[in-house]
Order: sequence, then C-alpha cells, then structure tokens
Amino acid sequence: MFFLNLRDIAETERKRQRGKGHTLLLAGIAALIFLHAPKARAEDPNDILIIANQSASASQVSPDVLRDIFLKKRTAWPSGGKVTPVNASPGSELRNGFRKQILKMTADEERQYWQDLKIRKGAAEPPVFSQPLRAVFHLKGSVSYVFRSQYKEGVVKVLLVIPAVK
Repeated sequence: MFFLNLRDIAETERKRQRGKGHTLLLAGIAALIFLHAPKARAEDPNDILIIANQSASASQVSPDVLRDIFLKKRTAWPSGGKVTPVNASPGSELRNGFRKQILKMTADEERQYWQDLKIRKGAAEPPVFSQPLRAVFHLKGSVSYVFRSQYKEGVVKVLLVIPAVK
C-alpha cells in the first residue's frame, strides 16, 4: 500500500510538470502575440475629424468619396440624401492639412481648379466658415472637418479620422 501511494504521487508530479510545460508554451505564445500586435495610436489633438450634421444619411465616408464631395463631383451621400460641403477658412492650418491629405492639392492647384470649374460650369467652391463645427451643426446634410481639439461630443457625428501629419 505504501508503495502504491508513492507511485500515485510520482504520477501526479509527472502530470503537474507536463502541465507547466504547456503553461510556459501558452505564456510564450501570448507574449509573441502581444509584442507583434498593432499598437493603439494615442489620440492627437491635431487629428482631423471629418464631421457631418446629425441628419446626414452617412455613418462613415472614404477619403475618395470625401474628395469628390469637396470638389463637387458628387452632390449626394453614397447612401442617398443631399450633401453640402463646408470649408474652413482659406490659409488656416486646418484647411491646409485637409487640402493636402484629402484633396491632394496645393493652395494654387485648388484655386485653379475652382477658377476652371466656374468658367466651364458656373460652379462655385463650397462655402467657407471660420467655425466649421458650428456650421455643420446648423446645416442639414452638411459635412466638414475640424481638429480633434475643436470637436464636441454629441454635437455632430464623426465619419472619418485623418491622423495628424508629424
């Protein structure tokens, strides 16, 4: 009987040691996953948020569709409903960042684009507001952009975040 208990104890110890190996293997796998997982990016106050009036039918927008909206190649949201683009003040850091990242134009190229469109089609560039957040809050179906630091939760909806350029 004493011999049998020692055998049981030895078998239990072997099982426990094998379990440690599995535990170490699982811990190693978890560490590798953690080290190679994409890192969450901290919110930068200079991120540009694409915002829309609460009435807008869109819940998100791609950069390409946004570009078409602001160049007036598109007048409706992809999901339907009229869209009104609202620009920030010319020459502002906000407008310059948006132009560079979404329109992919310089200030001169944008100016030339609107001159040509006015001559060919009689179209005017989107209205300009010094406070785009306030304008979008009041204009049904409108879309604009603000720095994250200017955004107020619940006033308008965010459709896209454009990371700040470092």
